Amino acid sequence: MRKTNNRNGRRLHLVPLVLGVYGALLGFGLVLAGLEDLRGAIGPIRLLLGLGMMGFGLFGVWDGIRDKIRPQEKLPLKSPTQYILMDNSGSRTSNVTAERIHEELEKLRVGERDSFHLQLLTPLEVPERGELRQVTCVLQPGLTLLAFFYMADGGWTICGRDIEPEGAAVWFRNLLEGAPEFSGWETMEEGSKSDQTDEEETERPLRILQNWQEGRTAWHRRLTIAGEAWRNEYRFFTARDVELAAQGVFEGKYQYAILEWGASSFDLLSDQEDQLQVIWCTNIRDEQTRRYFRKTGTVNQVKFWLMQYLNEGKMNEYWDDITALAGGKGRK
Repeated sequence: MRKTNNRNGRRLHLVPLVLGVYGALLGFGLVLAGLEDLRGAIGPIRLLLGLGMMGFGLFGVWDGIRDKIRPQEKLPLKSPTQYILMDNSGSRTSNVTAERIHEELEKLRVGERDSFHLQLLTPLEVPERGELRQVTCVLQPGLTLLAFFYMADGGWTICGRDIEPEGAAVWFRNLLEGAPEFSGWETMEEGSKSDQTDEEETERPLRILQNWQEGRTAWHRRLTIAGEAWRNEYRFFTARDVELAAQGVFEGKYQYAILEWGASSFDLLSDQEDQLQVIWCTNIRDEQTRRYFRKTGTVNQVKFWLMQYLNEGKMNEYWDDITALAGGKGRK
């Protein structure tokens, strides 16, 4: 068996070296024996066998010492990267290939989907940008790639570029091979933790570009789920995650859940045995124009309202205006 764990690649392979020396010597002996009896019946056979064994023996010797003579180039070690592919219907898969991404791009081209997301479970370090955590492909109406970088100070940098479907397929293939190219990408927003408190950091959303063509319309999203003594926030989630959060509040697994989407937020609270209460807050960044609405319904109704807003950005149902009751204060 060959030794493969040498640091510099200059190593001897003992097994082929020893067998090669033995075979070369044995072949040399057969050649001598064949030459002595060259006119006999067995002499030529010994000569041919000896030459053959010498050839194999010399090849074995070469195989054993070639790394000493010609060191192999050591390939750089790369951490294996795992991916999660999510579409806007909520389905996920860890079976991520270039062909699978090409299928998602084709769905965007024909209008079957409007976005998909690729999460890197093992972040990829990109020089001068940070750790690449997620890439989002959005159709709006042209194709836009958004790359989310986590920085050393705890903040985020988001970069984007317009791209053709064929170019996107090539770019994703390079990403899966560990060599994505970010030249020509435009930085859209930066932010860092600095000396902010946890509450201040919670209130500063992660934004992404909603409409590349019409300017810098900021759109952010965050899903917060809280239990009796814990609270988790998710920057990246799907519509299915929102449905599961509502189901968890309804079943008592969570005390409450908060969906922040665009300029609105939705607080999900248990109300009655078979009802959920939803507090809808609009203009969450502008206290002067902020308004609050309330509505109760079954868990399926709440899921429908939230999915309607995620997909259409509006609500068709009537909601009770409780802005006066809330008094324009922050969330309690």
